[in-house]
Amino acid sequence: MQSITDRQREILMAIIREFMENADEVGSLSLLEKYDLGVSSATIRNEMARLMELGLLEKSHVSSGRFPTDQALRMYVSNILGSSSLNPLITVEIRQGINRDRFSKESVLNSILRILSEETESVAFIVLDSISRYWGISNLFKYEELRDWSKLQRVVNILEDSNFLNNMMRKYSGSGVSLVIGEESGIKGLGECAMVFTQLPFWDTNNAHIGVIGSKRMDYAKSVPALREVQNSMRNAMRGWS
Repeated sequence: MQSITDRQREILMAIIREFMENADEVGSLSLLEKYDLGVSSATIRNEMARLMELGLLEKSHVSSGRFPTDQALRMYVSNILGSSSLNPLITVEIRQGINRDRFSKESVLNSILRILSEETESVAFIVLDSISRYWGISNLFKYEELRDWSKLQRVVNILEDSNFLNNMMRKYSGSGVSLVIGEESGIKGLGECAMVFTQLPFWDTNNAHIGVIGSKRMDYAKSVPALREVQNSMRNAMRGWS
């Protein structure tokens, strides 16, 4: 990605924060009123035009405002993850849940999915033995942009297609927590969504995948560390049970 100036980065991050809060396109006047950017409205508009040229902002035909592209959101995630950490109480809950239910595969699975869904306000899912399980569909209704039957149906169809999920996980998985934002998936109907997932050991397999799917406005500073903790806790647990 092309480099941007400090001022452009500051304006871009302000736009992303506004977008993450309410999903609305952001205009120069609202930025001027809410943020101390130290420049005029005209300067903000000029910088926003430059950010559009760089592929970091886009606009619809019904508003003069701008909203971040998937590329910009990935840049935002990279910035916040360097300074984010999971709430210690959630860390304890994940570890205790896995340890408490360690002798029951079904109980551990339900515990992990519940905690992830509640913490990330997204749908938590696991693909195990060619079977997919998920928890927290109602969380999707918290995001205005997903309160559309066709979008919800698309998400559910994906969650219930274990072969599709398996192929997608294999395609995008890395060594740690992987992230697919918006149209990066190439899947029609998922432009407003993001998926965060990781591979982990689960009893007799090392190829289980667990993750969350929800709005691309999800709180990545919670979802990524939460999945990382689940992955690490399960690895430690599997070593202890072998």
